[in-house]
Amino acid sequence: MNETTVGLVILGVVMLVAFAMLIGLVMLKAINRRRALRRRERHSRYVALISRRIAAKDTPEPIDSSTVVDDSFLDAVIDIRNVITGRQIDTLAGIIDGVGLARRQEQRLRSRFPLGRRLRAAVSLAEIGDESTAPVLITHLADREPEIRIQCARGLGRIQYEPAIEAILDRFGLEQPWVRARFADTLVRFGGKATWPLVAFVRANLRHDHNEGVIEAIRVLGVIGDREVGPSLAGILRVATDPEVRIAAIESLGIVGGPLAIRPLKYTFRSTDWRLRAKSATSLGHIGDPSINAVLARGLQDSNWWVRRNTASALAALPGGDELLLHAIGSDDPFARDAAAEALADCGVLAAARERDDAGQATDNDRLLLDYVGAGLQVLS
Repeated sequence: MNETTVGLVILGVVMLVAFAMLIGLVMLKAINRRRALRRRERHSRYVALISRRIAAKDTPEPIDSSTVVDDSFLDAVIDIRNVITGRQIDTLAGIIDGVGLARRQEQRLRSRFPLGRRLRAAVSLAEIGDESTAPVLITHLADREPEIRIQCARGLGRIQYEPAIEAILDRFGLEQPWVRARFADTLVRFGGKATWPLVAFVRANLRHDHNEGVIEAIRVLGVIGDREVGPSLAGILRVATDPEVRIAAIESLGIVGGPLAIRPLKYTFRSTDWRLRAKSATSLGHIGDPSINAVLARGLQDSNWWVRRNTASALAALPGGDELLLHAIGSDDPFARDAAAEALADCGVLAAARERDDAGQATDNDRLLLDYVGAGLQVLS
């Protein structure tokens, strides 16, 4: 057998294998398509079955054991759970309990493998679980798989199981940043119920273990927005030494602190750390009290660009702040003029000045602003 013949044989074998693989791929796609179609059909039947059970709970239609073990039935339960309200939820909960669906998912979650089935069980319990499944979800907050921990926390937040707040916070400082961020989302769902456990967590962990979880906890307090936590945040700001912790406290104070937060924020606005000054300017603007306009105006001449920018933006949002920005346009400080002009453009004052100028009604301040912006455009061109 010469080399040419050997080459042709090898080529033939390769083509035969490729053809067989192609046929196999086509068959596999056909099988998967058929399975998907059957799954959709079963899902539709289960949705109809569950809907009839909810509508006529006094004459229940039986649900056999083969139906309960079908994942399409689980999908149908979750889909219906997400669209019903009121007493219908209680009726569906009775159906779930009656067929042992949640118990089945608990067993799957407790198994050691496979991961895909365990993760699906965690997601399912997060959607259909109630207080009876809360202990299992709490146990698996320490699961070896991060996504399962996240789903268990989400489920506990959905059912508003208050003991879970402490359980989640026990894990908060131990988690990797991504999981901790998702835990934070769950704590926000508890609303005011989580406020004081979060404050206690911050106080207990501040300046320990590199403040793991403290920054996220402070930011959660800001998102929850409980105004009663303002004095606690001010106290944290006073004793904290980590700049990131202080920045988080400043940010949250701007949201929940109200007028009582002005004093501590004015103090940090004078900090030697430009990051604290910049964040303080933004938070003072969020409080919305025009009494701090004069304090903020001094920030237009700050040595740092971010501080000037945040100060100008804060003034633009405050009553009377635009007058101080217009005054800064005529100052001797070119950096203050630039920051003020940018903020006046962003808040619409520049556009209004142009409209008045086109109508022949421009004021002295309008001409001052337009001349400054026009001179800047000439320099750029």
